[in-house]
Amino acid sequence: MNAEPAQPPLAVIDSADALQRVRAQLAEVGMSVPDVDPSVTRAVDESLFRAVPEQLRSRVSTPSLDAAEASDGNAAIAPEAFPANPGPDGPNYHWTNDLLARVLAGKPLDPVVLQRVAGSFFDAPDIPAASRELEAQGKSLYGPGTPVFVGNSMICTLAVAGYDAQGNKVGITAGHCGKVGDAVMSADSWKIGPSGRVVASNPGQDYAVIQFGENAEVTRSYNGVTVNSVGGAPAPGQTVCKSGVGTGTTCGITWSTQPRVILTQVCAMQGDSGGPVTQGDRLVGTVSGGAYPNYALACRSPLQGPLHMPTVVSRADATMADLNASGGPGAGFQLAG
Repeated sequence: MNAEPAQPPLAVIDSADALQRVRAQLAEVGMSVPDVDPSVTRAVDESLFRAVPEQLRSRVSTPSLDAAEASDGNAAIAPEAFPANPGPDGPNYHWTNDLLARVLAGKPLDPVVLQRVAGSFFDAPDIPAASRELEAQGKSLYGPGTPVFVGNSMICTLAVAGYDAQGNKVGITAGHCGKVGDAVMSADSWKIGPSGRVVASNPGQDYAVIQFGENAEVTRSYNGVTVNSVGGAPAPGQTVCKSGVGTGTTCGITWSTQPRVILTQVCAMQGDSGGPVTQGDRLVGTVSGGAYPNYALACRSPLQGPLHMPTVVSRADATMADLNASGGPGAGFQLAG
């Protein structure tokens, strides 16, 4: 079994600086974020994470995305650890039959669970058939909820895909997921390699625009998530749902709606950043980050139920308005047919 790569793992996404920007953004719209009681932090940390044995933690560690590691997704994992493996492993794609992993995923009777983001104990969303079919044709499929690798140190989730006014194939994710010029590839069809690039970013509103290449196709439906319209906002008390590679599809109530952000109780953690937040088939926003700069309060296991910090959502209509005002990549966005 090979040693872990020295570079940062793909699963490291939201930095402390990114979460501090979320706090600043909330403050700009008059939303006060109280300090977190350290005793609560310790209680959550001890009950869910410190009990996890080192063997399981090593299984959710992530190989790097350079060419050598991408060709050997099992570099950090002993093959014999997965006797019931129903599919090939790869970067951020590891099956395990470990009992504790199945319990923390809320699926103790399932033979295996899928782990795709370090620190998440959810049974992660698997690669959909549509993505595999297009991969066989030498292309990557992008739509709402597609997991994406950005640069060499980020795994995030795509909110939506379509076309801009210039006819370019584009997608939207969180602004803190990457910088302009970063290469993008689908985490569901990593064998295709890069099939897009970040071409615009607004850290203040936490969105980024990805332009896809000829080896990519876009869709408004992906892995059970469909977006047929963009914009609007939920009223306080209404339910919204999100989809992300870290915690899958989860729903929660809306606490507050502001001109640029929405505060919700949807479950989210690293990896879910940029993922679609929807009401029915309408995209209302993208996952931006947690309300508190403390990962111990993130949603990491379905066993937590609603006991996790609120999630900050960047409003989709504010993003689209800013894109249109800029007149650059992504302006005039239209959903894929």
